[in-house]
Amino acid sequence: MTGYLAAIYRLAPLPGQWAAEIEKVLQQTGTTAILDLCSGSAGPMPLVAEALRKRGCPASVTLTDLYLPSHPHAQPGILYWPQPVDARSVPPTLSGMRTMFAAFHHFRPADARNILQSAVNAGEPIAIFEATSRHPATVLSSVFIPLLTLVLTPAVRPVSWRQLLLTYVIPILPLLIFWDGLVSHLRTYTRAEMEELARQCTGQPYHWTTGALPATGVPGGLPFLTGTPPRTISWPGGSIERFVNWWCEADLIEPLRPNQFAWHSDQSANHNGVQAACQASLECGKA
Repeated sequence: MTGYLAAIYRLAPLPGQWAAEIEKVLQQTGTTAILDLCSGSAGPMPLVAEALRKRGCPASVTLTDLYLPSHPHAQPGILYWPQPVDARSVPPTLSGMRTMFAAFHHFRPADARNILQSAVNAGEPIAIFEATSRHPATVLSSVFIPLLTLVLTPAVRPVSWRQLLLTYVIPILPLLIFWDGLVSHLRTYTRAEMEELARQCTGQPYHWTTGALPATGVPGGLPFLTGTPPRTISWPGGSIERFVNWWCEADLIEPLRPNQFAWHSDQSANHNGVQAACQASLECGKA
């Protein structure tokens, strides 16, 4: 079945769309390394990495999985980590922007939340992308998966005589792939559900963003979620008064406004609170 997915990734524009969203996070956080979770036999990551290079945003890529493939993918700029990696609890020795493609729906809500929490605990950016959708029309379109399997089989590499036999003579594979696709659509988290999982994460405030990438035959698009840690700010040395003056007068309240962080409310109260804190600190510094 991975061969069919690989064929779809090669023919569809998804890798380029995913690369565009990843590029935004890489540029925002200054990260140059990607840690791909639940990579399997590499999935779309090589195509995404190539799309990033074409966009002038090359990044080193490390593939990981809890169950290592028998023949790990290897190519320049892409490494397969030789030890099993649980996406719910990534070892602290592995750094970089975390990505996950077409796998998030395999996890129950508690485990899916732990994947996000693990990134927050490590202070690493994360991007979750799905290639399925739970929109009713998309679920109904699953009936066309067997036909799509017949069309895509010649594009699968490598293809064996057994595969051809079980596709065109005894159509077992089209039925199995139909069932797998249907279940994947039904288990895919909606954007609202992704938002709720992100809300439940504790620790430092993250900037969470959800969206949907347009895809042919998928009403509402394919959902994705990105999360980035708070921006770090350096300041000049000096007295408390000098620091507070620099903080309050250099328009640095803007990055802390709630609209920079998803799902925070009461902007005016928060903004006024920051200004009040600045004024109090100034008075303390002058004392």
